[in-house]
Parts: sequence; C-alpha cells; structure tokens
Amino acid sequence: MSDLKEQINKYFKPKPKKMDFESLIRIVEQTVTELGENQKQPLNEAPTGAKERERVLRLPNMVATEISVGQRPGSEDRQQFELWMSNLGMEGPGDSSAVAAKLTNITNFFENPEANLAEATIPQTLSYLMFLNQFVWMIKEFNASVAGFLWEPFLAALFGGPSKQVPTSEGDIADIRIYPAGSKVGESISLKILNATGDVKGSFKDLVGHFAEGGTSMRYVIVVKDQSKKAKDVSAVTFYEFDITAKTFFDWIGAFKYTETIISQDKKFKANRDLKKTWLQHVASRPPRFEIRHAEQRPGKRAKADPVAKHDVAFAVFNEEEDAYFIVPEAAEIINLRLADGTPAREGVFDPTAEYIAAIAHHTPGGQGGATMQKGYAPLAGVASGGAGGTDKLWGGVEELSQWARLRDEGWDGAKLFQAIRDGVTLDDGTQIPPAPGITGAKGETQFHITPAHYRGMASAEGTNAGKLGTLRITTKKVEDFFTQAASRMNDDLIVMFNSLADLTDNIGRFFLVDCGGKQCTDKDASNRNQAGQNAISDSQELQRAVTASVQKQDAAISPQKE
Repeated sequence: MSDLKEQINKYFKPKPKKMDFESLIRIVEQTVTELGENQKQPLNEAPTGAKERERVLRLPNMVATEISVGQRPGSEDRQQFELWMSNLGMEGPGDSSAVAAKLTNITNFFENPEANLAEATIPQTLSYLMFLNQFVWMIKEFNASVAGFLWEPFLAALFGGPSKQVPTSEGDIADIRIYPAGSKVGESISLKILNATGDVKGSFKDLVGHFAEGGTSMRYVIVVKDQSKKAKDVSAVTFYEFDITAKTFFDWIGAFKYTETIISQDKKFKANRDLKKTWLQHVASRPPRFEIRHAEQRPGKRAKADPVAKHDVAFAVFNEEEDAYFIVPEAAEIINLRLADGTPAREGVFDPTAEYIAAIAHHTPGGQGGATMQKGYAPLAGVASGGAGGTDKLWGGVEELSQWARLRDEGWDGAKLFQAIRDGVTLDDGTQIPPAPGITGAKGETQFHITPAHYRGMASAEGTNAGKLGTLRITTKKVEDFFTQAASRMNDDLIVMFNSLADLTDNIGRFFLVDCGGKQCTDKDASNRNQAGQNAISDSQELQRAVTASVQKQDAAISPQKE
C-alpha cells in the first residue's frame, strides 16, 4: 500500500515542483484512492470533521499582530485586516474623538442587531462579524495583560492609514496613535483593560514628562469587563474615554479621593417593574414592605457641614387583612411620593403596578470641592491619600500640591509648569521648590491611580471631556444569536464558501498531520486519515462550486446590461 510520503516524493523528485492548492488536493485525492482500494477497516469510525460542529458561519482566522499589523501601516497583513474592518461606521457629535465615534457606532450596532442587520449590506455584515469574532476571542481567551497587548494593534488598525501601535522603543507613554481621516495630527491614546474594580494606573514620572516635553493631552480609552465572580466569565464590556490635559491634570492625578454629592432626584417608577434597581427593594420579612433609597442629611460632630447619607425608607407595608399594600404617611412625606400626574400620595392603597414619582438618592459627580452640590447638600468628604498613587506619594502632601496649583493659576503655561514639577524650580523671590516626590523614584516605581468611581463619575459630568461610549454584551448566547441572525441574511453560496474553507483547512490538517510515533500505523489510523482526505476532497468541491456560483452572480450584477 502506497502512503502519503511516497506520493509526496513522487511529486517532488527528481525535480522539485511548486506546491499549490490544486497540487495539494491532487496528492490527497490520489493517496486516498490507493488507500481505499486496500482498506478493510470501515470508514465510519473516523472523525467527520468540522461539519459535525454546530456553527452557523465560520470565519477565517485573522490576528492583529504587534509588528506586521499594528506597527507597519501599508504591510500586506495590515491591508488584509483593514479590508475586513473597512465597513465599520462612525457616529457621534461633531466634537467626538475618532475612537469615541468608532466605538459608539460599534456598541450601538450590537445593541439592536436584528434591526441593524436588516439594513446592513453584506460587506458591512462581514465587517461586524469579524470584529465581534476577534474581539470576543481577545477578551475571553486571555487575561487582562495579554488581552490589552492584543487590543493595541487591533484598535490602531481599525482606523487604517498611518494610525499605528507605538513601539516601546520610541519612549512614548501612548500605546497607539490615531490619525482621523484627513488629519495630519495624531491623537496619542493609552489603552487599559480592567475589571469592574480596577484602577487606571500609570507612571507618574512618564506622564509628567509627556507634558513637560510639550504634550497637550493624553487620552485614555478604558475597557471594563463585567465578569462572574467565581468562573470569571465575561458577559459584557463597557468602554469609557477621558482626556488628561495640562489644565485638568490636578483634577485627575493624586489630588483628593473622588468626591460624590448625594442629592434627592425625582424619578418615576413602578414597583413591580423596577425591583432590579439599586434604589428600590421589596423586603419579604413580616410585614412585607417596599423600600426606597433616599438622600438624608445626618449632622455629625466632625463634619463642617451636614453630610448626606443614603437611607432606605419603608414607604408601603402589606396588610394581611386587606390583602394589599398601604402607604406609610410619614415615609411618603419624606420621599415626596406622588401619583404619575403629580398628585401627592400620602395614604391609602399602594399599587405595585401603577406609576409613581418619588425623590430618590442620586449620585452626582462632585469633583474636588463638591462643585456640583445641589439643594444645599454637602459632598461626602474627600480626604488626602497617603496610599499608593495618592497625594503624599506623588506630591509630598496637600500643601505641596497646592503650591503647584497656585503656579498654574498664576499663569505658568503647560510645558513650563511640568518642567518645574519634573526638575524643581527656584522662584523669583528665591523660594526653592524641589521636584515632586513621585518624579525622583525609579521609573515606574511611583504610579498614579485613578479609581473607577473617579473616571465613571467624571464621565457623567458635563464639561469634563470624559464619557461612557457604550456597552458590548458578549455572552455566548448573544454572540451565537448575532452569527445566526447575520447568516440568515446572507445567500447560501457565501455561507458554504466560508464554512467549506474552514472545514477544508481542518481536514487537510487531519490528513497530513497523522503521526504514529515512529510505529507502524494501524488500520484505524489509516481509516481516520482516509476519512479526513475524503472530507477534504468533498470540502474542496463544495468550495469550488460556491465560489464559481458567487463570482458569476457578482459579475452578472455589476456587468453592463445589454440592450
């Protein structure tokens, strides 16, 4: 019985020939034919390949590598990646950054896939499919460090042109540099992938140096993973973006822990609809009751002003004799309970299915000093932090930080101020100010920390140049449903092409990679290889038929019509 090695030797000796796709299939087909003539073992024991897997659509593997894709605009690999991603749209206000516009569009598309796929062209559908396929692979198959490393070339290449991943050899703190369409000025961006409680961290020395050397801003794009506690399964990611500028530097880096103002804000609610909200709950203990979280002033001895706390107010209690919930007058007064038309509701039956209005505890970004205080409520006190990334570590203390802020307020421009922070300075009156302590340590030793409460709070405040860009839900069901919906809108030939190509790759691998460990292959080994070869031939025939049919249809669609 002839085997595969003999067939390859026949083909390549005595004069080597070029191996192409048709030659590969011909070798497989000839070897399978000879094996089949002498094969006594039934073929049904062999794996039947990828066709048995329940996959609606199998896309080719494509990885945005660091060098060939991320750092080499114009390379063949980069061009292939850009071609696949070329139909991802951009949307957002006119002042949106390029990244914000791109990620907002992507998250909006996947938020309502059925409606968006109904209007999408085939090229657009394929681009969104490939994005989802690659992004989910990055986020779910790797830890945050590796995923972050892969995310850099991936996001840079989404924008095409000269946009690129920044090599570490350039000594730039930016991870990628984006050039929006038509712009010759690149946007420096730092990327982070975090869990829900993770801080944004970075080298204080390098960030100060960026501004000292003339940098005007540094944009941060954050991917926050929503994970299950035990299995660490990722169900969704939320994108945030914010800018640190020379003007806002002290609002972000090592000043005070972020402060929040708690206010009472009117909200409409239905008890049976909104029980998943954090501010509404049903307590099943006797007697059962509904509670609303309210902002309540509570004077304290140490507070300069009356601080505000969150307090759960039981406003409706169940009456067993009447088999109904009744409003508690005193509690209803506290939360200003009203009917949907604004009529005060202070007594009587409470209907869980009806709509009401109540004053509910709401967090508002306070920033340093509680700038957004409303209705006389005081912010929760911010305190100087001596911990990692805090005021003491970076600046030396509150007073030292204040002296730098005073220089900024006195008109020191960005580069001049940050050069002084980095190198120290002697003022006109002879006062000597040493470099900030966070600078003098070894590189990377002192890191700044920006907490989730800080960047999320700033993202909801006006005028901060920060924002939440959207959420992408990537549970297994969500991803599978999207592939199913997308495939249902494609013609059969296109589905066959992609799936046959993937199946062919699998079965050729099974055929050529049989290894019996230096021993004589058994009949079962031969049977498995034979079956894989048969499947590969079938896959190639399906692929050729589908390609031919699709090309003919495409030619007919774009060719000039004869009169």
